[in-house]
Parts: sequence; structure tokens; C-alpha cells
Amino acid sequence: MRKLLAMLMALVLVFSLAACGSEPAPSGGDTPAPAPSGGDTPAPAPTATKTEFTYALGGSPNYLDPAIASDSIGSYVMNQIYQPLFILGTGGEVLKFAVDDWSLDDSNLVYTLKLKDTYWSDGQKVVAGDFVYGVKHALSLDPADVSYVTFITDWVVGTAEVAGGKIADMDDIGFKALDDSTLEITLKTPCEYYPSLLCSGVYFPLRSDWAPEGDYTWADNADAPTNGYFHPTSIDRAAKVVMDRNTYNESDKVSLERLTAQVMEDMDAQLMAFQTGEIDYATSVEAPVAVAQYSGTPSLDIYDSTINYYCQFNNVMAPNPVLKDVNVRQAFMWGIDRQAIVDALDAGEAYYPLYGFVPNGLSSPTEGDFRDAGGDLCGYDPDKARELLKDYPDGVTIEYYYNQNNMHDTVAAVLKSQLAEVGINLVLKTADVRVFFDDRDSQGNYEAARGAMSADYMDSLTYLNMGLSSWQQGYTWGDATYDQMIADAAPLSGQARLDQLHAAEKYLVEDNAFVCPLFGYKTVCLKNPNSTGYINNPQGNSFFVFVSFTA
Repeated sequence: MRKLLAMLMALVLVFSLAACGSEPAPSGGDTPAPAPSGGDTPAPAPTATKTEFTYALGGSPNYLDPAIASDSIGSYVMNQIYQPLFILGTGGEVLKFAVDDWSLDDSNLVYTLKLKDTYWSDGQKVVAGDFVYGVKHALSLDPADVSYVTFITDWVVGTAEVAGGKIADMDDIGFKALDDSTLEITLKTPCEYYPSLLCSGVYFPLRSDWAPEGDYTWADNADAPTNGYFHPTSIDRAAKVVMDRNTYNESDKVSLERLTAQVMEDMDAQLMAFQTGEIDYATSVEAPVAVAQYSGTPSLDIYDSTINYYCQFNNVMAPNPVLKDVNVRQAFMWGIDRQAIVDALDAGEAYYPLYGFVPNGLSSPTEGDFRDAGGDLCGYDPDKARELLKDYPDGVTIEYYYNQNNMHDTVAAVLKSQLAEVGINLVLKTADVRVFFDDRDSQGNYEAARGAMSADYMDSLTYLNMGLSSWQQGYTWGDATYDQMIADAAPLSGQARLDQLHAAEKYLVEDNAFVCPLFGYKTVCLKNPNSTGYINNPQGNSFFVFVSFTA
């Protein structure tokens, strides 16, 4: 759940930023083109008229240790300075990046990956042992500090037993270098979506001569080598990170010489900086404002993202006993007109009503999009909501907790107005973002609370796991039956697995209303109209290494 907290906090700061699908073919995808469609190795970039690119971050990144800086803010930097094994393309497809070729054995447990030639920014060649050390380094850190360490420990043989320990005790883990260009990964059980987990920072390569065991503060040193197309030359995480070309990784796809990530928490400040030309790309802007001002122009960058927005109910600790009553939770869910919320947010195509917990964008060959196959699990029926509350002739009062910004304020106001019509008095409560997340996720100090989540990996479990008691920092929503339904899906594969996950989502939403879906949304950014080559993926973050400016 620590990973969830990190992602949710990033979504608060960057709300306009912003998976088990079938196994990709062994050939994977190739290094993506500098065009929104991703795909095969790109043609040479067009002649550039500008060689420096500046973009704004919606907050300060964490230490630039790949295992630590894995949230949406940190990813805007890490994506530019490292070449991981794989990345997610614009459609959520897994694309080879540092990998040249890979295969999976007949047991579906052993992956063999052949690396392409890449180089650290000091000229030293990247070897398979660097990827092994990166994994061991992530395991050596305090698990409380590594949001995605479960991407390793849940799957790779021998890793759960050594997490938080000494690297010297990690010789027997199932992540090994067979030679300088070959990695072998052995899983505990088959995982259809495992290649998408390899996109995470916990699998990035690191140098043992720079990244000490159990420490992440080393990453503030701009001299530390990275293996991306760019490397940091100046790091001030409160203000900006400057990245220059890694000349040892030559590519005719890269035309820029410098990237600068400028910290601008205020969305209005980002908008103004974009308008004055101070920045070339604004990652965090008010979607309605951006759409109103730039609709129909090449400056508006709206791309598909896999993100949901919802309300969760504290039915476990239940500080408000009415939330133990499934009829009350269902009345809340059926009393909401989701299209009215989307209309109030007023950002055109950026938002859409959501009638299940898993948003649009997660697909498989057997059924297509998971949301489409799962159908609508809730809707707007105020008469049904009133009937569900028939045992409460005086209505009920529920406190709705959220952190303030224009988006959350608008949603809360619509909810309060609509629910009053069916007999629910919604009392609004706000707090500073850090206090809010501590109350909701650590302390369980809430009745109903807003939430949002972008996909960590391209499988429906990235959402459905959120309702598990074992995945929550403070267990406040769901039940033991739901836990077992998700566990029952683990040994399954293909459509049988998907059917079980659909059944679990139906139990979570339609049958019990432990969580109330509200809407999904796309990522809304602003870009220099003369720039091309962005790789924007469904997680709501971007690769800028192939950006170019044309006349």
C-alpha cells in the first residue's frame, strides 16, 4: 500500500497527469519511435531548431535512486536518465529498451533476457551484473522506503526472504547474470504480466561503486553515472534537475542536448510559464483551463491514461456505524449522476463517467478491454437509492474527506448536492494533502474519502489488489470474502482468470459497494507546438528523450 500512497500523492500534485493481460510475444516490442504511436525502432529525428527542452514538474522529486523515485513526479526525471529493460508504450504495450531479445521457458517461470549495448555516462559499459546489483540494492533498502519492492518480492525466487537485508546474503535469489549480456530471472509462480513489472525502477541497473547498500542519498550526487540517453549534471530537487546528453549512448533518434526539469507545484504558475515560453511542456495544469484556452491547437496534449477516481468507505473500522450497512453504501453509489460530475469538471474529452472500479485501458486478446467486458456495476437511480434508505426515514449523515484543489472541490460539491436529493447529508471535510493521506491510509481516520489511482502495471490487479486487507496500510475497506476471491484467481490463467477477477470486482462494487467509482480521466498537458516525439504512456508520465523541434 506504500506504493499506492506514493502514487496517490503524485496524482494530487499532478492530477491532470496522469494490468493480468496476456503474455507479450517473446520478441516483445522494439525501442519506441519518437512518435505517439510507439512501435519499432524510429527513423532519424528531423533537423532540430532547438536543442534544449524544459518541462515543469508538479512537485519536488524524491532522491533520484530508481527504487525510491518511482512515483509520477520522480518518473518524469528517471525516464530520461535511465534505460530500463522495458518501458510501457503509448498503448500500454511492453517495449524493449535495454533488452535486445528475450524468451520464456515452457514452465512459464524462467525468463532469459539478452541485453543490447548501452553505456554509463562515464563511458563504462552496462553489464548484466549492473541490473542484478540494481535489484539487490532495492532489496537492501528499508522496504518501507521502496514503494514497489513487492514487484520483486512477490514474484522472484528467494527475494522475499532477504528484503531489507545484506547484499552478501542475496547470492541465491532468482535474478542472476549468466554472463555480461545475459540475465536469467526465475519466478515462484507464472505471472502473465511480469514483463510490465520490469518497467519499474526497482529493476533499473545501478553501479555498486556508486550506490551503497541500504542507502539512497547517494543519488543527489550529479556525478553518479546513469545509463540513459541523458544524465544529471545539476540536481536541486527543490528547484530543478538539469540533464545533458550521455554521449556514450549515441542515437540518431536523439536530437536534444539538454533537458531541464523545473519544479513548479502551482498549476497556475505552470500555465503562465508555458505561455511566456519559460517551459516547453507543462505536466500539471488545470484541465478545464487548458482545454478552454488551447482546444483545437497543437499545444494541447491530451492522451489516454488508465486512471480512476472514486470514493472509498470505511466499513471495517467504521467510525460511522451506518457504513456497516451495505444498503447505505449502495444508496450513496446509486444516488450519483456521474455524467453530471464530468460535465461540472468541464474539460471536454478529458473525463468520462466510470461504472466499475477498473478504468478503461486494460485489455487482453480474449476479451478486449477489461472495463467493457465487465460492464456497468453501478449507475444513477435516485429512486433506487431512496428505497435502499427506507429504514432511515430521517436520512443519514456521512462525512466526506478530501484534500483541496479545484478538481476535488468541484467533485465534492456535486456529490453533496446530488446525495441530498436521496436522503444523504454529506458533510465535507478537508485537510492538507499530507495530513489527509496519513488519516486515510495510515490511521483509518475517515468515514468516506476520495481516491484516485493510475495503473502501476497493465493488469486489472493493479486496481483490484487495492481492496485487499494485506495491501492496505490501515485496513478500512473490503472483507475476507473479497480477499479469498482474489487469492482464488492467482493459480488461474487466460479467460478463467479474467472471469474470476470480474466476479471479484462485481463483489467489490455492485454487491457490497465497498468502493464507489466516479469517473476516469485522460492526461492533459501543454506542449510547445513545434515539438514532436513524445512517448506518453497510460500511467500518465512521459519520455522526453526523443523530443525534437522542427521549423
